[in-house]
Parts: sequence; structure tokens; C-alpha cells
Amino acid sequence: MNLNIIGNGFDLYHGLPSSYYYFGCYLIKNDAEFYEEIGKMYNFKWMEPIGPPIAHDYKYVVENIFWRDFEKHLGEIDEIFIIDTHVEDLGLEYNDPVDIEMNEDQIAERLKRHFVHWVMETLDKEENYSVIKEFMKKIGSRVVLNDDDYFLQFNYTHILQRLYKITDDKIHYVHGECFGEDDDELIIGHGNNQRIDEIKKYIDKLEKDYDFTQRMSNNINEYYCLLRYIERLKKDVSICSHGCNEFYRRINGNLDCINVYGLSLGDVDIPYLKQIRLRWPNSKWRFSYYSSEDKSKIVNVATTILNLNEDEYETFDFSNSLSNKIRERITEIQNIITY
Repeated sequence: MNLNIIGNGFDLYHGLPSSYYYFGCYLIKNDAEFYEEIGKMYNFKWMEPIGPPIAHDYKYVVENIFWRDFEKHLGEIDEIFIIDTHVEDLGLEYNDPVDIEMNEDQIAERLKRHFVHWVMETLDKEENYSVIKEFMKKIGSRVVLNDDDYFLQFNYTHILQRLYKITDDKIHYVHGECFGEDDDELIIGHGNNQRIDEIKKYIDKLEKDYDFTQRMSNNINEYYCLLRYIERLKKDVSICSHGCNEFYRRINGNLDCINVYGLSLGDVDIPYLKQIRLRWPNSKWRFSYYSSEDKSKIVNVATTILNLNEDEYETFDFSNSLSNKIRERITEIQNIITY
């Protein structure tokens, strides 16, 4: 009996356009005004000029340097944008009072709703799974999954059920499951606790040095808005880990192997891996890799963080020669416009 940990690389292996680059494309197509707004908030390039400068023509772009680490960047909002916007957009001087209701909560909720619709409308679609099945028949699947095993699913789709006939009771969705409803609760966010602590300390300093001027009051208010927004888009690992513990209690006995498929091994992933290592200390680990950079990260995580000896883990190649063709076909079917 094994535990299989499923990351976004698993969906990408099967050709789903699940990288955050495509979420950026979705926002441009469905809410360009909002895309511009978050472009300013996070200070990434969202437009670029085309033609001669005198024409003043622009086109939308999806800057990969931001979108490839989208969730990480959610904790790195441009605080200058927050501070300046609340004053300049109102036509105020900085010493004027800014006693208005800020909309950071609404922005965070709007981003989450768009994310739900992106997964629902372009990824978790039956026609996508039909395309994948059609292509995979040509080469056969290199992935062998057994319904006797258990699955810790970091994605939101039903690829395990649709392609591998895994039953729902063997799967735990760490960050929420896409049911195809507007009110689906899918968790996205960053793990930048350090940034949150820095803002809290700065607010404490401002309040300690408070001089009763309107300028200082405005400044404190703005940083509270910044804090509230960043906290709203933070992944609460403790709550998610609690849900995982409930799932682990259903696993009776020892695990032969812990297979890690397509997990980025980022900072927000580490607590879950540590939790599993403590619970099943004698299990062997297998990590998938796509590039040499992945292999270096695996060695570091396995030996330094999980304290695995060389004979306690191994790596395996996880590339698919058809994934690009599958993705091209799906983007065509779903009418996904790229930028």
C-alpha cells in the first residue's frame, strides 16, 4: 500500500493547461480591467507597446516571471501602490483624512472567484479528459496507480477519478475540490509569514510613534489594509494539515512507498512532507523530476529537510512526449487565447 502525493506537475504531465500562465490568460479574456488592476498591485508587466511610439498602441502580455510563481508573489504586493492609490485616486492631499471603506477584501474575493471559474470552465472538463485518453492510448500510460493506494491531491481537478478510476474515498483534496459550482471553496495563496510579521511589526512601530497627525493616521490605516489583504490570500497550512491528519487516520497499517508526483517542493509544501515523514518513518520515498533543477531540489529536501538516507529515497523521470500536443488540443477546444 502506497501514499501518492499529487502536485500540479501531474496535471501538466497529462497535458492540462494548468500552469498559472493560463490563469493570467483567462483573466485577460474574462476581466481585463481586473487584470490591469492586479498588474499595478503586484508591479508586473501587463501591457507592452506595439508599433511606432507615436501610435500609442498596446497589447496585453502575460509575464511568465510573475505567473510561474503566482502564489508566491501573492504575498509580495507592491505596498507603494496601496499607499499611493488611496490618496491619489481620491484627489486628496496626504494630510487629508482617508476615512473610507477600503476594498482589499473585495479584490481578494474577486481573485478567488476568478480562480474557481478558471478551474471549472477550462481545466476540469470531461472533454479534456477524453482528449487525454485519446492521446495516451498511442503510447500507453507510464503512470500506474492502484485504487488500493491513497492519494493526497494538491490540485483541484478530478483527473484521478476520470483517468485512473480512483474512488473518492481514497483521495483527500488538500486545497479544495472543484465541484463545478460558483461557491466552490478552492484555496489559493502564499506562505509568506515573514512578510506578514514584518508588516505587523511596522504597524506596531507606527502606533508606538503615533503623533496624532492625520498623515500618521492615514499611514497606519493603509498598512492595516495591506496586512488584511495579504492575510486574506495566505494559505493556512495549520488548517489544511488538520484535514490531512483526518485523512491519514483512515490509512491502516504501514506504507510501502510514498510517491511524489509533480510537486514543486516549495516552502508551502514542506510542512505536509514533514508531517508524512513523522507519521511513516520507515517508508521509502520516490520523487518525480522534470529537469535537472528539480533533481537538485529533491536531493536538498530529501536529505536536509526530511533526513532521508540515500537508500531511503529515489528519483524518477516524469516527462511526457505528448503533453504539449495534448495541451495544444485542449486550448483549441476550450478556446483559450494565449498572450
